[in-house]
Amino acid sequence: MGQLTHAQLLNLAGYSLEGNPHSALYNHLETDSRKADSECVFFALPGVSSNGWDYLDKVVELGCKVAVVPSQLNLHRDDIELVSVANPAKLLVDCLHGFFGRMPQNMVAVTGTNGKSSICFYIAQLAKYLGFSSGLVGTFGIGPLDSLSEAKQTTPDLLSLHLTLMHMAESGVDFVAFEASSHALDQGRIEGVPFQTAVFSNLSRDHLDYHGDMNSYALAKRRLFAFESLSHSILCLDDSYAGFMAEGASGSACHTYSSQNPNADFYAKQLVLEPTGCRFVLCHPEGESSVFLPLLGRFNVQNALAALASLWYGVGDKATLVSGLSTLSGAPGRMDKVLLPNAPLVVVDFAHTSDALEVALQALKEHTNGRLICVFGCGGDRDRGKRPLMMAAAMKNADYVWLTSDNPRTESIEQIFSDVLVQTNDDEAFSFEPDRRVAIRQAILSSGPNDVVLIAGKGHETYQDIQGVKHHFNDKEEALRALEAYVN
Repeated sequence: MGQLTHAQLLNLAGYSLEGNPHSALYNHLETDSRKADSECVFFALPGVSSNGWDYLDKVVELGCKVAVVPSQLNLHRDDIELVSVANPAKLLVDCLHGFFGRMPQNMVAVTGTNGKSSICFYIAQLAKYLGFSSGLVGTFGIGPLDSLSEAKQTTPDLLSLHLTLMHMAESGVDFVAFEASSHALDQGRIEGVPFQTAVFSNLSRDHLDYHGDMNSYALAKRRLFAFESLSHSILCLDDSYAGFMAEGASGSACHTYSSQNPNADFYAKQLVLEPTGCRFVLCHPEGESSVFLPLLGRFNVQNALAALASLWYGVGDKATLVSGLSTLSGAPGRMDKVLLPNAPLVVVDFAHTSDALEVALQALKEHTNGRLICVFGCGGDRDRGKRPLMMAAAMKNADYVWLTSDNPRTESIEQIFSDVLVQTNDDEAFSFEPDRRVAIRQAILSSGPNDVVLIAGKGHETYQDIQGVKHHFNDKEEALRALEAYVN
């Protein structure tokens, strides 16, 4: 990585350099006060529970000589030089990009309630198929597609994110598919990332414990489409919020995709669901192409079209791009099949909202010859209002439901069950079993060989969060154990 002189810092901040002979050289930039030292510039950024400027005493103790602070605070100190600017985050990004590294050449950001993780995974696969060295930033991990590191959160903090992207570029990654969460957008954690393309999948109730209402949630998502670097915005025409997102995309060309709407720029027709995937005719701006997509569910057709559309305007070889659809593998924990001979088909999926659960169940219903059984729970310390909605979606679309735990966190499972069952009659076809391992086992062992069992809510996760402790738990592992017991 590079270095930044004091003069360069002041120049980027818009200060006059006359009469300021200070020639200090800074080797790194910091937003974490605990990492400050005499060789860094500390950027005091706003936070969720506390703000960077609350820790100026701490950075002075650690030897830091200069801090960038918001000018609107009108701060004054004698023990540290303060560089006051309207937007410290922007100055941080300018310093990083100007002196500490370069970003990957191609970056696509995907936002939405459901599907964004899968879309990113498909984008990275298609980019690799086209010859790019591709990578991911999101739920499934961070880094090159073939060597992902575990993501502690969907989007890192602003400084860590930019340094990570620069490291990816330095290691040869030239195409990144980026999962843009509403929290990261609202908190400014992806400011200054030069995305060329942004994708909107859909919007349904989620994260209202943070955003408060759907309008605030939608506005957070729409911030992505106002990025000055964007050339193209890709919007799902099947979602009612597509127009709302388009209103915020005045600086980029808008294109649409749909699972079946012929008014979209990209859509599917003559869709046939087969045991191993979906066959359809892809309609695109240059004509039509026959496609076999080796993924389950109509919604995966929609996700694959989003991935295709996000790459369409940046590549010349459209035929190779289309042929790449037939090579896609399913995203971890997204309609993830667990199969043994002479046993029910078990599918693990991350669906953790009522809309996602309904979509997953309806998709599997078209692949089911026997009964469709659903195992699900609701997370603790999260939006309580969606709990009865999830139960309603499960009861409406499955033949039998097993209600169980799903990361109860610090909340009691009894309270969660009470919320889930508030609108459910006692005579309906469901059972509840607090132990998720037992619920999965009983659901599978009580099924017939032609049945399909959906285990929803955790997907790729490998833990259960109970009273602040994360215990190892993997739905696929538990499903496989139960299937082995079933056939033996």
